[in-house]
Amino acid sequence: MTFSNLSQYPRSSRPQRRTDLRLESPAQLAVAAVAIWLIGAVLHPLAVLAPLGLLLLVLAGLAYLFRLRRHTMYWRGRQIALDDGPRPGRQLYHLFFRR
Repeated sequence: MTFSNLSQYPRSSRPQRRTDLRLESPAQLAVAAVAIWLIGAVLHPLAVLAPLGLLLLVLAGLAYLFRLRRHTMYWRGRQIALDDGPRPGRQLYHLFFRR
């Protein structure tokens, strides 16, 4: 479908693009938290960012503990991945992280 073909469709039936703003993993949150903490610790006018960075670092640690764990096993010569099953924090984890 080219750009000229889009004009013949009404706006409501065009395919919608959604941007996924979730982080890839808790490690990305930890890196951002350390950067925010360092900015707050080094630059005195932005000292309010230091506790925020520490709070985000603690949240990244908690998210790392609640991450999804996959177990692998071999069945008939093939490696398969097994899920942990439903856990209470699973939906909350997927709200903030993609994997």
